[in-house]
Amino acid sequence: MGLLDLTQQSARFDVISGQVLRVRLRNVAVGEICTVHQGVFSDEPIGLAQVVALSGDTTVLSTLNPVEGFRRDFVVRPTGRRATVCMSVDMLGTVLDANGRIVERLSEPLDARASAESDAPRVSNANGAPFEDPRQEMLLDVAGPRYADRNPHAEPLWTGIRAIDGLLTCAIGQRVGIFAAAGSGKSSLLSMLIGGIDADVAIVALIGERGREVSEFVDTMRHSERAGQLIVVYATSDQSAVERANAAKVAMAAAEFYRDRGMHVVVYLDSLTRYARAERDIALASGELPVKRGFPLSVFDRLPKLIERAGRTHVGSITAFYTVLLESEEEADIVADEFRSLLDGHIYLSRGLAETHHYPAIDVLKSASRLFNAVTDQQQQMMAAAFRKRLAKYQELQVYIDMGEYQRGTNAENDQIIDGYAQMRQFSTQCQSRWSDPSETSRLLHEAT
Repeated sequence: MGLLDLTQQSARFDVISGQVLRVRLRNVAVGEICTVHQGVFSDEPIGLAQVVALSGDTTVLSTLNPVEGFRRDFVVRPTGRRATVCMSVDMLGTVLDANGRIVERLSEPLDARASAESDAPRVSNANGAPFEDPRQEMLLDVAGPRYADRNPHAEPLWTGIRAIDGLLTCAIGQRVGIFAAAGSGKSSLLSMLIGGIDADVAIVALIGERGREVSEFVDTMRHSERAGQLIVVYATSDQSAVERANAAKVAMAAAEFYRDRGMHVVVYLDSLTRYARAERDIALASGELPVKRGFPLSVFDRLPKLIERAGRTHVGSITAFYTVLLESEEEADIVADEFRSLLDGHIYLSRGLAETHHYPAIDVLKSASRLFNAVTDQQQQMMAAAFRKRLAKYQELQVYIDMGEYQRGTNAENDQIIDGYAQMRQFSTQCQSRWSDPSETSRLLHEAT
C-alpha cells in the first residue's frame, strides 16, 4: 500500500471517551471492523474497533480492546469486513469469547472430515448425512428466517420439568422468556433446562455476568454429560458494550450454523436484559437520546431482530430461552413488558416461592406458553386448567389460613382444595438433578387435579 493510500485510508482520533472513538474516516459502513495502529506507517494492528454510527463527517467506533495506552497520534484503518465468527462442526464442546475465538475446550474436538475416514463417530445432520461443508464464516448481524422458510408445524419440547411440561408446555422453535428477580432461582432453572432438554446442540450465552460466575458455570458444564454438545459464549460485565452485544450475536450465529445443517439447537441467553443495556450504551455513545425509560428508541428496534433469529425452519430449529432480570416483582417494568410482547411465552419465577424452598420457583398463574394449545391434547388442557383454578383458589384462601380465620366444614370444595395443596406442590417441585418423562408428568398432574 502506497503512502497516498495509507494517508487516505487512515484517520487519527478526534476523541477518545471511555470505549468510544470518534474519527474522521470515510468509506466505512456501520458494523464494519477497523484496526487500530500506532501510526500511519504501522502495519501491525494493536487493537480492533467496530463502527457503531456515522454522524456528519464523524465516524463513531467502539473498541473491542481496552483503550489504556491509546494516544492521539494512533490511527484507525478500515478493513472492509463486517463482524463474523468462523464456525465448524468441531466447535462443539468449546468456550468462546465475544469475538468467537475458542478460549477453552470442554471436550475433545470432532472433525467431520477426519471422522468420515476413520472408525470414529460421524458428525452428521438430523437426516444422518455427514456435513459436506464443516466450516463457514457466519455474519453476526443477519435477519431472521424468511416467512417462506419458517415451519409452522408445532411439536412439543420436553424439558423434564413437570411445571413446564404439564402446565406451560413449550414447542420446538419457541422463544420463551424467564422473568426473574434476584434470588428466585434463575440459574438453577437454567441448569435444569440444559440437563433436561434432549437437543442436538446447546448454546449458552452469558452476557454481562461476573467473571467468577462464568468460571463457575464453565466448571460445572465441564463435568456435565452435555459437555460434548455444548458451546458457551461469554462477555463479562467489565467488557465493552459492543463485546457484550456481540456475544449474544455470536451465540445466535453459532445456532444458525447448526440449524442450517438440520439440527435442533437450544439457545440459553442469560440475560436479554443485559444485552438490551449493552445496546443502550452503544446507542447513547453514538449520540442518541434516552427517550423511553432511559433507553434510546433504536434499542427497541434491535431487540426483535435478535429474537426473530430463533424459530423453526424446514431444515432445522432454534429454540431459545431468554432470561429477563426484574428489578421488582411488584412494580411495572417497561423493558420487561417489551420483552414479553416479543416472546412466545413467559415463565415468571417467584422469590416468595424460592424462600419456601419451592424449586423450581415457577409462578404458574403469572406464566404462560402461547403454543400450549398447539402442542397438547384436550385432556392435558383440561387438567392444566383445573390445576390453575385450584391453585388460584388456594392462594385466595391462604390469607385466611395464615390469620387462623379459616373454618373447616363451611365449604367442602374449599376443604378439598386445601387438602390437595400438598399434592399440587409435590407436582410443581422437583430435585434439580431429577427429570420427569412426559408419561410421569401426565400421571402426577392427573393425581394433583
